[in-house]
Amino acid sequence: MGIAARVFVVTVCIVSAISLANCAATSSSSPNTSIATADPEPTRPSATTSFEYHVGPRDTLQIAVFQVPDLNRTVQVDSGGFISLPLIGKVKVGGMTVQSAQDEISAKLGKSYLRSPQVSVSLVKSGQRVTLNGAVKNPTVLTIDGSLTLSQAIAQTGGVGELGNTERIHVARVTGQQVKDEVFNLDQIQSGKASDPPLYGGDIVIVEESNTKLALKNVKDLLPFAVIGSILSDVGVKRDLAPLVRLANGLTLYRYHYQWSDTVYVGVLAQDVDLVVPKAVSRGTDGYLRVNYSQLGLELRTCTEWMASRNGAERNVSCL
Repeated sequence: MGIAARVFVVTVCIVSAISLANCAATSSSSPNTSIATADPEPTRPSATTSFEYHVGPRDTLQIAVFQVPDLNRTVQVDSGGFISLPLIGKVKVGGMTVQSAQDEISAKLGKSYLRSPQVSVSLVKSGQRVTLNGAVKNPTVLTIDGSLTLSQAIAQTGGVGELGNTERIHVARVTGQQVKDEVFNLDQIQSGKASDPPLYGGDIVIVEESNTKLALKNVKDLLPFAVIGSILSDVGVKRDLAPLVRLANGLTLYRYHYQWSDTVYVGVLAQDVDLVVPKAVSRGTDGYLRVNYSQLGLELRTCTEWMASRNGAERNVSCL
């Protein structure tokens, strides 16, 4: 996959994931809750900003006013970032730190109702979620509880998958009507060469697939298991080659196993096929020759299967 195609795929993944996340957030909101449009979206920090928890929709807060127990409340932040409190009504706390929300409530109470009110705000339960997708072992949605960094979030998915590119991990963050996409190198983070960025509610993390690892997987998937019609075939990756039978078309069947497997196979060599039936051989992008056994009227078999088909005629052949 070329660089342009890869960027396009990642962009589509990010946009799709953001759309799904927005839909989920909308469906979870109370039908009687109006979404505020007069206030702009709270500015989200960059992923490289040091962590400080910011209040978001669906967070549950404990509000306590010293020596005024009637004003104490446990409230949930609505989808617009507001909470409702006695005396002062709706207060916008979305996007604020807990300390800033505390100061805002104190200022509103002190303005008209109380003299020097002592207000404390604490987070009871986080409703903020981070979506992890792409080449991770277990794509998931995590709830932020206090603080969550990129490496911690990936670890909670079971880690980067077999094809994951640890050098290109996207963190997509919505700010107003724009999506900011930052790319991080997990290897550098884990080695201490780069800081471990904090994640915030609504963030979407996507791990790219590695082109090199993907190519290796494609090679591995083409290894000779019974259901595969065309295989990697190169004397350089075969071990313990031993000729068994010369076929009518001039090809020789060999007994061998691959350097990465102990299973013994019986098949032909691509180099031989290229001389006899060239159309049955192709060279992949990895450089290996592949044989299309169906064009030869043959089937790649394990040694045991081949022996069974011959009714034990080759008694001197060992499949061990």
